[in-house]
Amino acid sequence: MAALSGTAGSVVAAGTVVGEMAEWSLDLSHAPVETTAFGESWQSYIPSLRGATGSFSGNFDSANAVQGALINTMLGGSAVALKLYVSGTKYFNVGTAYLTGETNSIAVAGKGDVSWNFQVSGPVTFV
Repeated sequence: MAALSGTAGSVVAAGTVVGEMAEWSLDLSHAPVETTAFGESWQSYIPSLRGATGSFSGNFDSANAVQGALINTMLGGSAVALKLYVSGTKYFNVGTAYLTGETNSIAVAGKGDVSWNFQVSGPVTFV
């Protein structure tokens, strides 16, 4: 298996690359349900609910239209479709996500930064 370089990653929101992003993360979870009965010597489980949360961040660019749209999505509470690329052709497809947090910061001796946290609603696929 070949290792992946982060330089090939990107974040796509509503079909357009979010400019100036430098990192993203996706946390997938699964909560199997225990079905162990009396008299069994090993625990047994069945599949159950899965979920996902994540975040992405980078340089704040007030001229980037997609960043502006994400700010308005956050303020308006609507959903967004995301694609989180690991390479030029492979990505996690998040059909519906709600932005749950946004952080904007700037320092006199630094640059502007922006980050968003999101909660997935529905399935995530790897394409």
